[in-house]
Amino acid sequence: MTNLQKINLELKSQKEKFTALLKENGLIADSLESVYGIFDEADNLAACGGREKNILKCFAVKDEFKGLGLTDEILSALLKDAYGEGYKFFFIFTKRSSVSFFTGAGFINLASSDDSSLLYRGEKTVEDVLKEELFPYCPDGLPNGIGDEGNAAIVMNANPFTLGHRYLIEKALDYCGSKSLLFVFAVETDKSFFSFNDRFMLIKKNTEDLKNVVVLPSSQFLLSGATFPSYFLKEKSLISKNQTQLDARIFLKYFVPLFNIKIRFLGEEPLDPSTEIYNQTLLNELPPQCEVKIIERKKTQNQQIISATQVRKAFQNNSLEEVRSFLPETTYNFLRSLKQKD
Repeated sequence: MTNLQKINLELKSQKEKFTALLKENGLIADSLESVYGIFDEADNLAACGGREKNILKCFAVKDEFKGLGLTDEILSALLKDAYGEGYKFFFIFTKRSSVSFFTGAGFINLASSDDSSLLYRGEKTVEDVLKEELFPYCPDGLPNGIGDEGNAAIVMNANPFTLGHRYLIEKALDYCGSKSLLFVFAVETDKSFFSFNDRFMLIKKNTEDLKNVVVLPSSQFLLSGATFPSYFLKEKSLISKNQTQLDARIFLKYFVPLFNIKIRFLGEEPLDPSTEIYNQTLLNELPPQCEVKIIERKKTQNQQIISATQVRKAFQNNSLEEVRSFLPETTYNFLRSLKQKD
């Protein structure tokens, strides 16, 4: 006899049982909003699973209860809650070895990396979701506005938008010529220092004078380090490697054909090793279908590398003047206005 119930992670006893079951399955706890568990008659946790928004994760089952369909029961409860909150499609990040179970529950495998897979379930296909969400941002409401020439893409967090981001976009436009569109995808997550709405607004305002630049959200299908759950990967080096492989393969499979992208531009990254790994992975994954070109980082007149990280630090330390040479006027004025509201 088993009993399905919500797990309250605020209760020490329930949290300990949840953490212990994850550990038995080689997993670690991840950011979660809702967790369900199935308990046996002795109140031992037999199975569990959780959710953060529309991302389902942290599924684990005790060895003696495997094969009894307990994960199905938990999955149904999580989906019911998520549908009730208005979500229309769902993701599961999991080990490659677990893919067959979830595809049997109505999920499709979007892409796999060396160690992990991203699964999707929704009322619409990935292509239809992307068209519905992103085409309204495009000229003439694609596909008519996509142009016959191959287009280019940049994916940026812009946390916040600096003169370095502007330089990358200008160099990409110079390389592409006048007949191609440059799609600038703003990473769509609110786990950055500045909100997605603010970052998106700053990219648009700082590029509105540039012809052929189309700014649009990345959608949930392009991953970021902030949204990639790492609960099933023990080594930090594997986390970055798997996230970037999945990101590259999803970009190649869905974004490249949909937007006729022939080249993707990256900013050189001499300061951040994880971004350098990301760039190298894209170089390994995208060609020959999509060329990759790395643009050298812009420096100030004093030969300082322009860094959004330094801008964030200056913002927090109330020393924006120190990085004013890093910022376009629009970004500088926006950051000052935020400080004045505090």
